[in-house]
Amino acid sequence: MLISSLYDSHPVQWESRLKGLLAFLREHGDRRITLHGCKRLARLTPDQLARPGTSLLVATVRGQTGRQLAGVSFVSGFGREACVVAVHPLYRNRHTGTTLLKTQLERLGQLECQVACDNAASLKMCFNSGLAAVDLLTGPTGKPTLLLRAPMAGGSPATLPEEGEFMCQSPS
Repeated sequence: MLISSLYDSHPVQWESRLKGLLAFLREHGDRRITLHGCKRLARLTPDQLARPGTSLLVATVRGQTGRQLAGVSFVSGFGREACVVAVHPLYRNRHTGTTLLKTQLERLGQLECQVACDNAASLKMCFNSGLAAVDLLTGPTGKPTLLLRAPMAGGSPATLPEEGEFMCQSPS
């Protein structure tokens, strides 16, 4: 499997590629990709890919007719605007989505996403990628949704007790 970044400046080639990625999301997103995420990707331009916090990655595998798309990951605004991952059913449970998310995190340095609590496969992918649940929200469809975030560089955002320290301190 090869993970690569898409970055095309030729308008005709870019539009064609983007249409193919959107079709892949519709076909293999299992109706779990948010409309907001799809719209943000549909409006994406090559210039926007140069902005900090924006990245478009694809996972490809060698097939009989050349390289074939196995997965797609799009992040905008470090995931606050959009965080989308879809994997072809033939390549699920092979860490394709986890690898895409890990690569996004390595490229961007920080990442967050929202996943509905009933989407066990996506939650597993996020946890395996190193993301941690930091909040419980109501998602766009009204479902309970976890906000997942990568720990800050240099450790987690919360100060954890060291070995031998008291877990709870009495108030003064």
